[in-house]
Amino acid sequence: MADSTTAARPYAKAVYDLASQNQKEDSKNLDSWNDALANLANVVNDAQVAEMLSNPDLSKQQKGELVIQVMGDNLNQQQQNMVKLMAENGRLALMRDVLEQFEVARAKADNKIEAEVVSAFELTAEQTDELINTLKNKLGCDVTLTTTVDESLIGGVIIKAGDTIIDASMKSQLDSLALSLAR
Repeated sequence: MADSTTAARPYAKAVYDLASQNQKEDSKNLDSWNDALANLANVVNDAQVAEMLSNPDLSKQQKGELVIQVMGDNLNQQQQNMVKLMAENGRLALMRDVLEQFEVARAKADNKIEAEVVSAFELTAEQTDELINTLKNKLGCDVTLTTTVDESLIGGVIIKAGDTIIDASMKSQLDSLALSLAR
């Protein structure tokens, strides 16, 4: 996953830079790119399309044209060029990662971040508010928080916010202790 994210990041950055430059002429340009990337991610991850894209008899150019054909008139020229470039570089399968990195860049520019908290127990509203404020101060931006419960953590939390991961779970601490004792 980290490798695909790393490979997708330059495409996402280029797309975001292009979309934000053109945002001045078209206020919906970022939304248009976001929608196009989401649709492209769905297309290349569709089982039938993915099977065709994995066909070694198709050239890279044909794979790009296939995706463009499936999308019909839903892509502008710049978006079609991006598909062709990604196809030529054998990167069409990274479309979902490009979308995610594009959304991260967009949120960062808007000074927002989405954080995910996995806890051993359901968090109270007070704990959630405290976490939001702590993350807001630490990261210097507005935070949207989603929470899930994973009882296997035993206690504590795991917080994922962008590239930052904070593992303060009892399970992690016990695993570390067991590793230390095994040495």
